[in-house]
Amino acid sequence: MTLRDRLSALHGADATALEAFWAAVPPGDPVVERTDQPGSARVTFLRRDHGARAVHCGLARVTDRSHWRSGLMTRVPGTDVWWLELVLPSDLRTGYAFRAFDAEAPADEHFGGRPWDPVGPRPSATVELALPDAPLPDLATRHRPHVDVTTHETPWGTAWTTSPAAARTLLVLTDGRTWIERLHLPAVLAAFVEEPVAIAALDSGTRDERLARLGGDTGYAEFLADTFLPWGRTTTGVDADRERTWFAGQSLGGLTALLLAARRSAAFGTVVAQSPSVWWHPAGGRTPADMPPVDATPWIHEQLAPSPGTSTRVLLHAGTLEGTTPHHVDTAAGRLRAIGHDATATPFTGGHEPLCWRAALVDALATGRTPMRGGVASAT
Repeated sequence: MTLRDRLSALHGADATALEAFWAAVPPGDPVVERTDQPGSARVTFLRRDHGARAVHCGLARVTDRSHWRSGLMTRVPGTDVWWLELVLPSDLRTGYAFRAFDAEAPADEHFGGRPWDPVGPRPSATVELALPDAPLPDLATRHRPHVDVTTHETPWGTAWTTSPAAARTLLVLTDGRTWIERLHLPAVLAAFVEEPVAIAALDSGTRDERLARLGGDTGYAEFLADTFLPWGRTTTGVDADRERTWFAGQSLGGLTALLLAARRSAAFGTVVAQSPSVWWHPAGGRTPADMPPVDATPWIHEQLAPSPGTSTRVLLHAGTLEGTTPHHVDTAAGRLRAIGHDATATPFTGGHEPLCWRAALVDALATGRTPMRGGVASAT
């Protein structure tokens, strides 16, 4: 019996039948099935809620914002079972969360804001979903060893370091609080990367501070290369040579990564720029909604000009669900190659999603090359 058949059979079911259903299919765990169409998977999300008026299942860039109606779940009449079936790319990685509406019906106003400032009921905790063909599909479930992380209060804000025994590679990160406290990167690296990697990660501050620091600020990029990197080497005790020194930045931090590659290439052997915020402009007043069309030249591209320095390897990543970002990332890679850098642009199937950035970064460190997409290295 298929899951759809089992859901149909629940119409008017008694309490015993309901308990048997939930015992076999725990609420919150999606059921993933292959389809007849290559490259796709049928995913059924389940939620147990007796009192809700409506339940929404939110997936980044799939059922959010203008597409929110496609995330409304269906209730099996007379039961506490809510379900939503979606056909998705079989290599998708995303996060999902539920919102239960008890007193009001879902409306556009509930889905138009930023994720950190929701209107209406707050979502449940985000859960990672990696479909069968996604890179590192067991990233969320594999056992992670304990890794000692040291917190430092520095003149530049909170920083975190790890110093695994025998580490010869140093990874420098912005948005340290996200990487350490939310994404648990040190333990994930220990589980997936054979060679130990030391980390020096710096907090980017409040949203306003982050925008000021990472939003194309050449001075902040120079600070990272000239001040924070030496501090990281001294504090971790890992005086990695240039070829073993990595920097990774995401979103606004992706702009910082590109500035480092173009202007301070002698500092890092590998620079990783993930989903850079190509909409940003020093004139201000722009948001991600102002994503430049494919025939426009983002401000950051104009900064990728020849300058004195050493060729460095640049890995650029962007999600296929991020609008024109993959196009602009591909163009940035071409500009970097034109000025002498070893630049590679690789798409991942997903949105503007930290879970996707973690998988791509971990895979790059584990393999020492371009991240995998569907099991095959992709380069443009």
